Amino acid sequence: MRSIGGCFLVFGFFAALGGCNSSAPEAAKIVAAAPEPPAPGVIGSAVGRELGAADRAMAIAAQQEAVNSGERRSWRGAHGAYGFVEPAAENGVGGCRDYTHKVFIDGRPQQAKGQACKRPDGSWRVTG
Repeated sequence: MRSIGGCFLVFGFFAALGGCNSSAPEAAKIVAAAPEPPAPGVIGSAVGRELGAADRAMAIAAQQEAVNSGERRSWRGAHGAYGFVEPAAENGVGGCRDYTHKVFIDGRPQQAKGQACKRPDGSWRVTG
């Protein structure tokens, strides 16, 4: 004759194990949003923080084009902000060039200076 208590003990043991089981789909539902990486150069500074995402993207693209070409680049955002990037000539020491980025937000001019340096492959990296 079997003991009823023994059956409940076995059933309770497996029920407890089932309660501890965590499935991967449940764990996958918890996702933390990664912070947005800072924008390169002066657009990552106080000047760029007032820009919306689309305008910031336009400003970053113009900034990179200007330091790559060594020529002034203008940009105009979809929300009324606009500006230009004026790169200086490449200096002979270290293969870097300074640039000025002027941004107009709601008609108010803001200006910041930065620097870009040439990589071994000839492309330019904004360093500040």
